[in-house]
Amino acid sequence: MIDWTALGSQLARLAATSPPARLLSVTVPLSRWPDVALPEQGDWCFWQRPDRGLRMLGIGKAFAATSAGAGRFAALHAAQRGLFESWQRTHDAPPPLAFTGFAFSPQGGAPLPNASLWVPELMLREQSGKVWLTLSCAATQTDEAADRWRAQWNALTPDRGTVPPAPTFIPNLLADQAFMSRGRAALHAIASGHIDKLVLTRALRIRADAAIPPAAVLRALATQHPTCATFGIGQAGQAFLGASPETLLSLSGAQVDVDALAGTAWREASLELGADKNRREHDFVAHAVAEALTELCIEVVVPNVPEIMQLNALTHLRRRVSARRPADVSAFDLIARLHPTPAVGGAPTAAAIDWLERHNDARGTWYTGGIGWIDANGDCDIAVALRCGLLAGKEATLYAGAGFVAGSDPVQEFAETEAKLAAMRAALVAASSAQNATEHQAA
Repeated sequence: MIDWTALGSQLARLAATSPPARLLSVTVPLSRWPDVALPEQGDWCFWQRPDRGLRMLGIGKAFAATSAGAGRFAALHAAQRGLFESWQRTHDAPPPLAFTGFAFSPQGGAPLPNASLWVPELMLREQSGKVWLTLSCAATQTDEAADRWRAQWNALTPDRGTVPPAPTFIPNLLADQAFMSRGRAALHAIASGHIDKLVLTRALRIRADAAIPPAAVLRALATQHPTCATFGIGQAGQAFLGASPETLLSLSGAQVDVDALAGTAWREASLELGADKNRREHDFVAHAVAEALTELCIEVVVPNVPEIMQLNALTHLRRRVSARRPADVSAFDLIARLHPTPAVGGAPTAAAIDWLERHNDARGTWYTGGIGWIDANGDCDIAVALRCGLLAGKEATLYAGAGFVAGSDPVQEFAETEAKLAAMRAALVAASSAQNATEHQAA
């Protein structure tokens, strides 16, 4: 039971503090995670790392900053610094946080903004079995904030566990042929000696008989990929969501961790994970991450050999590169230097990006960009937006990519994108398959 009168009193005390605040946040403990559904309209965001016991759901926006272009990360850093310096909040709870996300390139990202930093009005957070509710408002809105929070909370409906309809996957032979053609062009560019690696994108459309519920897909993703970051962001009746195996940046105090993830094998593949092509593809990423961190950090450590990361049917090579950051280096400083890694763009970065732009490598929403959170202490967890798709009513678009280096086979790379698309495809069919099995047993 939430004591809304007490919350109003806490908010009034925060508003009276000096210096004047830009944003006010009150956090209260809850006995359990409430049974609430994702809003069908309005803004929401979701983050879960099942293996770390972390789950978060944000609703509405108490603060938001957006940017685009070459200076987008510097702009978000300035917005973050201004927000955090004037953020008044209760201190007997986990620090409140802001969510952030951005597209692969400095342009694009629709229907989402190109780059964004925002604080939800209501945020549920579960960590290690403890649950908190954080309520935030602009300092100019304190008089009506408590009533608004209460109305938003009461408007939340129970999660009915809606079962998604069985989807139909729509083949696009022309798009598939275009991917193969770009793959051959990529190999020609690599053979010229100016580019070492290029990452090409595919999109797959699906259609269902009824609107696809994001909550059901998120549940399936979290269940099927417990070691990944399951993420979602909804606005205007659309939802971008996925389950990413790759950490772009994790900060805990001075500790910096970044995944160098590249090189893929799967059950049906003829190419072994330890093949020369996979090793070279992985080395491009590991070296680029280490170089980026060396420019801003100290004590950069790169494991001598990659580990094997098993994700259901897919297997990847991964090195967890670590470092220590000086106090004046922020999350966005590091993101600006790290992104895009050769895992999602290519190498050398500038030449690869230029080639991809000239060959119309279209990347929808935030695919191969980043999504995650930054808390009021400056710690963060940002994942590369992979194994993802955009839901829009009865339709969805799924995204996947593959890296081309010297010796790559376009047919094999196409098969790799199919294997990666299978993660979202499986999530979309899992609930309806389970429901069919239940109905069959009942019959």
